Amino acid sequence: MPKRFKKAGIKGKMFDMELGEEFYLPQNEKESRQIAQELSDLIIYCQAVKFPGLSTLSLPGSGRGKDRKSRKSIFGAAPVRGNPGEPVTLVRGPGKAGVEGVRVNLEEQALCSSAPAPSLSAIIRTPKCYHISSVNENAAKRLCRRYSSKLIQHTAGQLLRTYPAATRIDSSNPNPLTFWLHGIQLVALNYQTDDLPMQLNSALFEANGRCGFVLKPPVLWDRSCPLYQQFSPLDRELEHMTPTQYTLTVVSGQNVCPGNSIGSTCVEVDVLGLPVDTCHFRTKPIHRNTLNPMWNEHFSFHVHFEDMAFLRLAVVENNSSQITAQRILPLKALKPGYRHLQLRNQHNEPLEVSSLFLFSRRTEESPVGGPRPAAVLYSSEERRAAIPHKMTVHGAPGPEPFAVVDISEHTTAKQLLDMLVPDTSADYFLMEERMPLSKEKSDTKKIPQQRSLPPDERVLKTLYSWQPEEGYVGRIYLKIREENPNERKTVMEGAEEVNSGGEEDMFFVQVHDVSPEQPHTVIKAPRYSTAQDIIQQTLSKAKYSLSILSNPSPSDYVLLEEVSREVAGKKASSAKPSQRVLLDHECVFQAQSKWKGTGKFILKLKEQIAREDKRKGVSFASELRKLTGRSRSVTVNGPPVLEATQSKDERGVWPATPPLPEASD
Repeated sequence: MPKRFKKAGIKGKMFDMELGEEFYLPQNEKESRQIAQELSDLIIYCQAVKFPGLSTLSLPGSGRGKDRKSRKSIFGAAPVRGNPGEPVTLVRGPGKAGVEGVRVNLEEQALCSSAPAPSLSAIIRTPKCYHISSVNENAAKRLCRRYSSKLIQHTAGQLLRTYPAATRIDSSNPNPLTFWLHGIQLVALNYQTDDLPMQLNSALFEANGRCGFVLKPPVLWDRSCPLYQQFSPLDRELEHMTPTQYTLTVVSGQNVCPGNSIGSTCVEVDVLGLPVDTCHFRTKPIHRNTLNPMWNEHFSFHVHFEDMAFLRLAVVENNSSQITAQRILPLKALKPGYRHLQLRNQHNEPLEVSSLFLFSRRTEESPVGGPRPAAVLYSSEERRAAIPHKMTVHGAPGPEPFAVVDISEHTTAKQLLDMLVPDTSADYFLMEERMPLSKEKSDTKKIPQQRSLPPDERVLKTLYSWQPEEGYVGRIYLKIREENPNERKTVMEGAEEVNSGGEEDMFFVQVHDVSPEQPHTVIKAPRYSTAQDIIQQTLSKAKYSLSILSNPSPSDYVLLEEVSREVAGKKASSAKPSQRVLLDHECVFQAQSKWKGTGKFILKLKEQIAREDKRKGVSFASELRKLTGRSRSVTVNGPPVLEATQSKDERGVWPATPPLPEASD
């Protein structure tokens, strides 16, 4: 043993005379191992050490080790300290020391290893992957403010934990978002306080099923990310990238203030993330209505760093400024389109009957010749390719009139066809249809634009090209190559002639006698929809009815048109309505627009129509025999009383009786 070390009084305790430090040496294997190896393999151990400072690995011979004694950490110069009994762990000796530890340089350890008498303390102080350091809130804020880039680089290879400052005597919590943006892995919070930081913490781990681990954004650790080691969370000017645009519409709410139905409520919308992304909006208050308030207000904002952006929606009572319901969720977890978002109380407990009805849309802009999109710069190419996107394909084979599939950023039309019809993809093609939205009655009718997608075209790029703000919406159809497009074109032109200028491209149709559980249903469909299209949508809305489950095929049904005729001098209710069966490819909008009286469409099975036609044929034959019998029984000289006194059954068989003999002179 070198002369600089000597044994202390306690067993296993050593004293370094040069550094003036005490440390423990490990005991024999029997004493050091206290649990079974099988149990130890089930968990991950972390060794708590004092924070060594923000030192980074540099190349040997750089000269940084020469001024080792002159450099000081921002947290003092205390050595590393561990718990007694742990193998080769330093314990701080008596005397004054810093609060947070000393700075450690990995390059210093390489230089010291070449010396003839290496320091045992220097070897022990080498950072390991299982070492974890703890700093309080104030020290972590100073690190984030002064050494932002070095802190991100340090947390890429070392575990770091922060906890609330001792001055928070009210058990309040710091904002964990600032520490997450700098890569700090563990942020301890006061769980007894239900405040905004606790709600943010719950929202972060809800996105991963509360499994305890959430992967860092790639910009903090992935070397293939374009902004790796160039990310500064506190920058307020990001001109070298194009942000992602979000559009949010707060349509309405349902029971947003439990226990108070006559309050005046408004909705506060907050975007939490980078300082450049943070924004706040507020709707107008709706007075004396908390059961179903209607706001219908639109908000638009830009987001650069979506991986650490959160959306907060809070329902506030306008008079008392009290939050009655709230919800925080990661911005990437907000699905596009119309959604019902369930609200929670201040303790983050779900409110079963409270929700907000929202519409959201995400637009990733990439102008030609301009800055690259922020979503590309903050993520790696491999990660972006693995992100799933959901899309709807109409006309896909299956029980539903549409199919929802998962695609990636690089999915082409050919690959999507292989997913939908893997065996017969050569017999189909994908068609894009853009339908204009005419809001003014003076606008002329516009035919939807249709085009087939090339096999190498990226489907997600086509979806992002649809802009409802510009006056049209789009959808993707699966079509058969042998299908004649002129038939559908003729139907569309016929619907255009019937249309009287400027109405929407959709129309409403009511179908009666759908099922015993559903007497009627209302369907919104395009004006060129055929009878089979309407039947298919009707069956999909009533797919859980017992009568529909027994006959789920649309080809087994027909639409029966029933129109009441207006007869002069009679009421419409007394006139017998006319009925006819629509052909499968007949345009329903054309048939409905020709009604001059009241009419309706009835869903019928083809078997029912056949039975009714057979019954009508039997009734017609009976009436014909009855009329024939009357003409034979009534003669010129025959007694009129005989016909009047005969019963209905006798008149039905009267033609079989012989004629009366003529009277003799």
